[in-house]
Amino acid sequence: MSGRATATTVALAVLASVAMAVPGGTSTSAHDAADPVVRTASGAVRGAVHAGVRRFRDIPYASPPVGARRWRPPQPVVPWTGTRDATTAGPACLQPEAPDMPKGTPQSEDCLTLEVTTPAVPTRHGEGRPVMVWVPGGGFITGAGSIHDPSRLVRTGDIVVVTVNYRLGVFGFFAHPDLGDSSNFGLQDQIAALRWVRANIAAFGGDPGTVTLAGESAGAMSTCTLMTAPAARGLFQRAIVQSGSCSTRHPAGAMGEGVGAISSWHPIGTIRATGRAVASHLSCPDVACLRRKTAAELLPYTTLFPLIAYGTGLVPREPAAVFAAGREAAVPLVQGNTHDEHVEFTLAVHPDGITARQYAAILRTAFGPDAPSVQRRYPAARFPSPTAAASRVFTDSGWICPSWRSGREHARTARTYAYVFDDPSAPTPSGQPLPARVRPATAHGADTFSLFDFPDGPRLTAAQRHLADHLIAYWTRFVRTGDPNGPHRKRWPRLGAANTALALAPGAIRPVDVKTAHHCGLWPPPDHVRPGLA
Repeated sequence: MSGRATATTVALAVLASVAMAVPGGTSTSAHDAADPVVRTASGAVRGAVHAGVRRFRDIPYASPPVGARRWRPPQPVVPWTGTRDATTAGPACLQPEAPDMPKGTPQSEDCLTLEVTTPAVPTRHGEGRPVMVWVPGGGFITGAGSIHDPSRLVRTGDIVVVTVNYRLGVFGFFAHPDLGDSSNFGLQDQIAALRWVRANIAAFGGDPGTVTLAGESAGAMSTCTLMTAPAARGLFQRAIVQSGSCSTRHPAGAMGEGVGAISSWHPIGTIRATGRAVASHLSCPDVACLRRKTAAELLPYTTLFPLIAYGTGLVPREPAAVFAAGREAAVPLVQGNTHDEHVEFTLAVHPDGITARQYAAILRTAFGPDAPSVQRRYPAARFPSPTAAASRVFTDSGWICPSWRSGREHARTARTYAYVFDDPSAPTPSGQPLPARVRPATAHGADTFSLFDFPDGPRLTAAQRHLADHLIAYWTRFVRTGDPNGPHRKRWPRLGAANTALALAPGAIRPVDVKTAHHCGLWPPPDHVRPGLA
């Protein structure tokens, strides 16, 4: 899910899910503002300088995954001669039409590129700057790193930011018996991008030994999954997980009437079965036949694959179980949510609103015999409307409390900092104001506007920009040191026995007890992800 993806886009994705290198080169003129050329291991790239940053776009980190390379691990880039133009964005990976993509954005199956944005001024002593690698969201079926402009992060925090495109949907998360346990091609792309960073980022002035992997929503779920993946160990030294943990789950009905409980992680066999069904529908007896299909023939099936497979070489165990057992990578972690993650999802599923009687029925569907205790803890009369009450229930049960629990588990292993972004004035990813019946609320993805600028995106008000300055200061300090705390900022306590997170609200940055504020004692983890079962 992306910072600009709507709840409708993601609801479609989860509905569908139920239906079923070389050492880096050296810079040739890396700090010449008139001619910023950097030599990578594959060839030279020419970027552009604007407003204090150098930006290099459309840099391939793997060969085009087309033809015989479709549904295979990313392959090395074929080196080029001369200097590659890196001043304009490359195509986004193929995806359904979605409001998070600027109109006219080109798309292609040949999309495995990344962008590097750095300060225009070299460091005083030539040392490498810390690096943040950003994995965009979009429900694993939409989104692109190339629409995220990290210039404010780069200028303010004096860091290097790399944004990544990776294969999506049927192209990125397909599985089939002919492929064995090979799947998660989008995750494999992310690992290839991290390896590219390790090999090349020094040429751009970055430190390959100080890398933070970060992402929002599907990008956050990717990040925490890679914290459990043996192949990703050592490729990043810290992690930021925004609005999506490896424990994120949604109860029955949360994403639509008649829709069962939702998880983004499934055994490889489940996804293989969906892949086999797609092949049958396309009259293909095997993957070789599917590779001969055009991308346009496959794209209509992409919403069937917003899923990460486990029980594979890349993701051996269900990531939530790995966190519960304390076996994930022991890297410092920032993890948190917006205050009202589910509000736009609730509005998408119930556009005409929810009555008091419907609210009770929704709780019975979601929680069965526990519904009366949930309704006592979340009485509709305490909220602006039953719609707002349902949004609060599904935000706490499916987003905030699973994230808090995952953070508590990780805090046994490494420094962990939790947050709740609470700015009801923040732009909504849908671009539409929230109706009065659910206000005040801070929607899923609203915090990404504090960190990035987007084509055709909203302009922040002075108050929003002031809060954004705090986020950027905390985030970039963490990228630099593994601790978000620095001078002239409210102290951010580590998550531990006190259950304390930092509430990031306009004019009121303060500690908050997440367990108490969001009734997390009411929401136990599913039996299959409890400790000892990894």
